[in-house]
Amino acid sequence: MVSRYHVILVLASVLAVLSIAAIVTLIVLWLTVLTPFEDYALVIDAGSSHSTIFVYKWPADKSDGLGITSRVSQVMSREVAGGPISSITDTTENGTRQYFNAAMIECLNVIPSNRKSRALIFLGATAGLRLYNITSPDYINRLLNATRAYFSTLGVMFGAPEFQVRIIDGSEEGLSGWITANMLLHQLYDNNVPLQTYGAVDMGGASTQLSFIAPQATSEHYLMNLFDTDYDVYSHSYLCYGQDQLRLIYQGQLVQQANGLISIDDPCLQSGYIQNISYSSISGTACAIGRLTTPSGVNSTSWITFTGTGNYSACQGLMRARLNKTACSTNGNCSFDGVYQPIPVSSSLKFVAFAAVFYAFDTLAPFVPISSDSYGNYDLSTTNLTQIKAAIATVCNQPWSNVTNATRFRPFLCFQTMYHWTLLEYGYALTESNIKNFQVVNKINSNDIGWTLGYMINQTNYLSPEYRPSRLLTQAEFIGILICFIVLLVISLIVLIGAIVIHKRQGNPQTNYQM
Repeated sequence: MVSRYHVILVLASVLAVLSIAAIVTLIVLWLTVLTPFEDYALVIDAGSSHSTIFVYKWPADKSDGLGITSRVSQVMSREVAGGPISSITDTTENGTRQYFNAAMIECLNVIPSNRKSRALIFLGATAGLRLYNITSPDYINRLLNATRAYFSTLGVMFGAPEFQVRIIDGSEEGLSGWITANMLLHQLYDNNVPLQTYGAVDMGGASTQLSFIAPQATSEHYLMNLFDTDYDVYSHSYLCYGQDQLRLIYQGQLVQQANGLISIDDPCLQSGYIQNISYSSISGTACAIGRLTTPSGVNSTSWITFTGTGNYSACQGLMRARLNKTACSTNGNCSFDGVYQPIPVSSSLKFVAFAAVFYAFDTLAPFVPISSDSYGNYDLSTTNLTQIKAAIATVCNQPWSNVTNATRFRPFLCFQTMYHWTLLEYGYALTESNIKNFQVVNKINSNDIGWTLGYMINQTNYLSPEYRPSRLLTQAEFIGILICFIVLLVISLIVLIGAIVIHKRQGNPQTNYQM
């Protein structure tokens, strides 16, 4: 007959072995399957001149949201070959696949296989598609639906197609850029002092955005709660004031002033450079509607020749004319074209400018002269507006024949830098004090600065919980289960040891008696 001692001994031993096996298995699963607790997201910036796919990752420290967003990092980015998304002519799933697939596969391959089904994907179409949506809404609808169909085949988290692929409005783009800049500069999670945040200047091809903290703003301000702190941010997006669209409007107005001539001097074009462009390219955009009238002698088939004269003063005058201040004559809180903006901008407010402002300034910098830091960014505290303007004048006046190793954008450096800095000083009314607190940046800690990171943070938090990835086991759940098994192991060992000790003690009196 099996004694009670042996039953307890066997049960306690089995329980101890099972507890040890469970603890080891749980720890192995935690280390190999459930951690590192990093989630991923792909964000596509579908801009007016190109599309770029960004891959982000972050520690998923909570099961239903973005986790500790202060530690979001960029894994990689890839530009999609073939121009902007609006270059797609085959608005089917196959057509969008051909456009995205090479870059998309490369981006998907950096996501671990056990995290891919949890990875979110977002496409935000910006000003370029906002303009197309004015002139060709049916095409845009087909294009977005085809993109959604393609994304649904990628094996990622795509439960809300209408939400995850859409045209974003200008204020959302501006606020997202503001969040990105201040997140990467550690002004949100680490600092949490609203008045110490950075203003953001984002220049694209079709629009430009200005965003900064402005508790006193009475219009175009947005209250956001980030990391339990309220931020009252002024943000405005100027559609058609991106550098590419503004240049087309500018050229169209030169054509109007030329009274039918098709060979025109351009004071904002590099001295001696010749650009030939069809009039349909100038007048056929949504931005031209209501802004341009076609002069006699010119039609949609005409080709216009612009010859650069590189005249700084004339160019500056034309740039200022594009920024209509007369609409602000009765309102001091106004930038241009009657747009509300709190003025003056605080002299202590710090700013970062990025996107096209960076690429133009990076080429202008040797003429200032100013050097970038180890990250390739520029701190303007050591320079001033006078030096920057002198550098622009030098670029404009430099004969094109003297320019070496020119890129395809180099002929337009005179126009771009003149526009950017006229916009900042004349349009936005930034002062010399503001420029001293100004940075022109491209990357911060290996992260591209733009609207995509801030957009991803917002979209992930706003996404319905049913479409947000839930973790198989949270850290708290893991610790709780682990403690349970450890307690079970301890109890089984106590029982096992106790049974052995009691059994030995029960045998000792008999031994002593026999002695």
